Amino acid sequence: AFRPFRNVWMLEELGVPYTYVPCRPRSKQAHRFNPLGKVPALQDGDFFMYESAAINTYLGDKFRGTGAPELVPPAGTTDRGRYEQMVSLISMELDAQGLWIHRKHQALPKEFPGMFTAIPEAVSVAQATSCGSLYILFVHCLKWAQDIAWLPLEDADTNAILVGYMKLCESRDAHGRAAAKKSVSML
Repeated sequence: AFRPFRNVWMLEELGVPYTYVPCRPRSKQAHRFNPLGKVPALQDGDFFMYESAAINTYLGDKFRGTGAPELVPPAGTTDRGRYEQMVSLISMELDAQGLWIHRKHQALPKEFPGMFTAIPEAVSVAQATSCGSLYILFVHCLKWAQDIAWLPLEDADTNAILVGYMKLCESRDAHGRAAAKKSVSML
């Protein structure tokens, strides 16, 4: 599950026109827009940015008041504060720490039991908070967890909640449109 999927899903939710250009990580094209050569990147006129969560926040702000769904709370509000907190929690605790450690160092949790507990703790917090477009980032991380066999969880009740939530979000029309593009590109 490439991170560009998060941005394509967001754009589909917003219902705004866009052009998706498939690009492999670390390719010459990727380095044009991101000094690290990672994807995704966004070009909006002569403005370029990268990092999928930041791109989604930018898109939510850019299209506020245009008739597109309000998926990112307005800046300077307590809702935006909570949104930024949850983006950080999901990005750092689920995405970066948990999934990266699993992919890069699958043996670490076995070597140091009890040290890498961020996934269940972060999932509990994320479940209790619903805010704007966070479901895109959260469900994308859950999908990765499923792909690397961290889902299903041993706790059947929590697993049912997470899988049910993931299926509910994946049943959204915008997710279906983004998924259809995924099958023909590198999302």
